[in-house]
This record gives sequence, C-alpha cells and structure tokens, in this order.
Amino acid sequence: GVAAAALVAAPVVAAASVRRRSGAAGGRRLYVGAARRQIVAAATAETEAAPARVATAETWEQLREEILATNAGLSLKAADEEREAGTLAHTDAKVRYFGEGRDKPRVTLYRDQAAWCPYCQKVWLLLEAKGVDYAISKVPMRSYGDKPDEFMAKVPRGLLPAIEIDGRLMTESLDIMFRIESVFFDEDKPMFPPGGAEREHAVKLLELERAVFGAWCGYLFRPEMPFIGSNSSDFESALKQMDIELERNPESPWFLPYEHPTIVDMQYVSHIERTVASALYYKGYDVRERFSNIDAWLAAWEELPYYMATKSDYYTHCMDIPPQYGPPFPSDNNTAKKVRFKLNPQNARMPVEWDSDPEPRTKAQTQMDVRDFSTEAAWALTRNHEAVVKFSCRPAGQGVGDWAMGNPYRAELADPYAVPGPDVTGVVSAVMRTLASELLNGKGSQEAVATFGQAVVQAAKDAGFEGADCGRVAICLEYLRDRIGVPRDLSMPAAKILRAHLGEASVALRTVARSR
Repeated sequence: GVAAAALVAAPVVAAASVRRRSGAAGGRRLYVGAARRQIVAAATAETEAAPARVATAETWEQLREEILATNAGLSLKAADEEREAGTLAHTDAKVRYFGEGRDKPRVTLYRDQAAWCPYCQKVWLLLEAKGVDYAISKVPMRSYGDKPDEFMAKVPRGLLPAIEIDGRLMTESLDIMFRIESVFFDEDKPMFPPGGAEREHAVKLLELERAVFGAWCGYLFRPEMPFIGSNSSDFESALKQMDIELERNPESPWFLPYEHPTIVDMQYVSHIERTVASALYYKGYDVRERFSNIDAWLAAWEELPYYMATKSDYYTHCMDIPPQYGPPFPSDNNTAKKVRFKLNPQNARMPVEWDSDPEPRTKAQTQMDVRDFSTEAAWALTRNHEAVVKFSCRPAGQGVGDWAMGNPYRAELADPYAVPGPDVTGVVSAVMRTLASELLNGKGSQEAVATFGQAVVQAAKDAGFEGADCGRVAICLEYLRDRIGVPRDLSMPAAKILRAHLGEASVALRTVARSR
C-alpha cells in the first residue's frame, strides 16, 4: 500500500470545500499534449546559450510568500488555522470541536495514521455527522508499522478503530457506532430508527451490506470458477439489490427516509468506496456507471465536506487494499488494463488529462479552477519541505523494502524504519523547489513543459549533480510520486497534478542520466 509515513507533516485541506477542487470540465488545461517529446529533447540537447529557466524562488521562504500572495494560498493558510483550532474536518486534525466550548472531549477516537482503514472511516463519519466533540489518536495499521506500546497496553489485540467514551474503551466499529448513538442521542437527528417496521428494515439493510461485502471479496480475491459458481454474477447481483433498496426511498438519496445519512449509510459507504475503486482498477468493472442509484448516493455523500475529508482516491485504495485483505485476482480485459495504466503514477505526465481519467471528479471539483489544485500541491511541498525532502531521500539511504520483505501482509510501499541518504538532500530540495515554482507559476503552454524539464536538470546541475548522478535524484522523486496518498496528503486532483509534475521531472533527469 501507499507508505504509512506521511508525505507531508501536516497535509492541507482547505475550508468549506475541503480543497477538493479542479478545473471546469473541458476547460483550462495546465499544459497541452505532445510535450513529452519536447522535454526529452530539451533535457538532452547541447545548447550554446544558457537554457531557459523556470522563475524559481531562491528559498523556500520566498516561495511561501509567493503562495500567500494568492487568494488560493490565503485560503490554504486559513484552513491550516481552522484545523489546528479543531474546527475543520481533516485527516490531520488532533481534536474536533462543534460548539463554543473547548473542554477536553469525552470521546477519544483511535484510528489509523493515513485515513485508509474502512472501519475507522465509519466511526469518523458518525462523529462528524452527529457533531460530537472528540480527540484523535493515530495508530499505524499492522501493514504499515508497529503499533506503539501504550496503545497495545490499552488494546492488547491492537484492533482499530478503538474508542474511549468517558473512560470506557471499546472496539468493533458497528458496536462503537451504536454506543455513540446511544450516549449522544439526538431525537431531532436520529442515526438509526428507534423501533417498528423502519428499524426492522434498517437491520435487513445492514445484513445486505454484509452480503455485498462478501460478494466483493469473492469477486476480487478469488479466481473465477465457472463450474462451481460465478463470483462476478454474485457480485453484480448483490450490487443490484443494493441499487434497488436505494431506489425504494424517494424521499432522499439515502437508504432511509431521513434528510441525513444514518448508520446504515455509514456502514455501506466505506467499503463501497473501496469497491468502486478496486472493481474498476482490477476488473474493469464500473460500478457507478452501471448502477445509477448507487452513483446518486455516492454523489450525495460527495456534497458533504466531512465525507470529502475522509475520501480517498482510486490509486491509494488499490495500493492499500492488498496488504489488508490479500492479493486480488486482476482481469486482463482491455478496460481493466487501460484503467491500471492510466491510474499508475509511473505513467503520470503533464498535463493531467481529466477528460480521459477513469476516476471521476466530484461536481464541485469540476467547477473549480485547476490552478487552485496546483497551488494546493505547491503549498503542501513548501510548508513541509524539510519533511518532504527527507522522506523522498529514503531510497538514497538504507532500509527501503526491508519492512515488507517476505511478508505479503506488509505494504510494499511502506518503509517505516528507512533512513534517508543525507548526501542527496540538497539537490532534492533544489529540484523540489523548482517543481513547486512550476506548480505555482506554470503558464500552461507547450513550451512551458519543455522549459520545466530544462529547469529541473539545471537545478540538479547547480547542486552538483550531472550525468549519471541525475538518475539518483530521479529515484528520489519517483519514491515520493508513488507514495502520495489521498486524503492523507492532498485532495485527489492536487495529488494527480503533483504526481504528474514529479513524473515529468523524473523523465528529464533520467534522460540526462542515460545520455551521459
């Protein structure tokens, strides 16, 4: 899965829209296609004149000032302040307050560090929906690192999520949700029907959720055995039943006739989010396209800022699923292969081709200026540049790959005990600053992409890295590119833009390394 150690020490999500922003559909693109060949040519060409340069800030502090001179930058800074104050839903929040009081919360939620645990997500959503003040203590999932002794002393089995309410600790997500509903019951906003036929229906819906989950497991993690039974038909049948149940409620987009999502919806959404991503990535099966009511239900979730603060992207899910559940059985049909190619960060290039991306943006994301996402990525790099550079330099040091070696239930991309290589930190910092400047100031022309490639190579050269040494720098950029996680580090559109810029920079550096 994606590395457990955060790319940025304090990931950024802006306020009202939770920074899930993008350019208008079919609108402005950062760069036009065909620039690939120009980057390669520009990076290798011998020129008599000095190469064109990206307007790169001399220091990280100057770059920070440039970002804060923009409206998007000010919005990002305000979001940081809200998060620190506990008034913004965010993966990096340490506490959440919903009223005027700032007393120590009665609730402490123990959840995974990177916001990838589906069971933690359910409880997180309920606390947000009910507006219950709570503190957060982050613990690594088993796949990504060892759990601290103090947590194991509280929870000997190491289960996540865990919760303390008035000093009473418990585990198991569904039990936790019903306990929260009982202790903090709001008759004006019930999260589960109190009785009667509606409650019986809700219980049956929870049973159906387990059937949908089981069908997904059979579809994804077992090979097709047509003589015994079809995993794919069982999967489709379960989703169809879910789609029918959603259609039966004409009063709202949710399962039950309330204006808000309930425990039933929360029990479904975390695994359906992962089902949508994994079915498309591994099987080429588009759940949202095939089931209109499920699609509308997910779209209703995506209008809630607190849900968007928990929502991951397809790549992150498809990397964190195998160490949690086991290796999937991918299909080799053309659709599946195309999706995997498009979503693999190793193929990420500028510009991000939103119209052909298999992962849909939300309605709000399509209405936003794509440059806001670029600024978000630049801000994430700039405000945490020391941590980002150190993280990126791991492959130049020691311990990369040791954690998962020989253990399929440990994430291959996680290196909790890796030691960065100190001899490359200066050049990686210089290249990252060039990249952040391009994110902030890129003009969106074909020539700008080629100029960016030249500037990356020049930044490495100025730091004393030329020829074959540029390959070492490229490896560091690729290490970061493949470990950018959503929502831990960035919103989905900002993550894709940053991966694309890192991909372009790597191409330029590797081209120089091969040519010398």
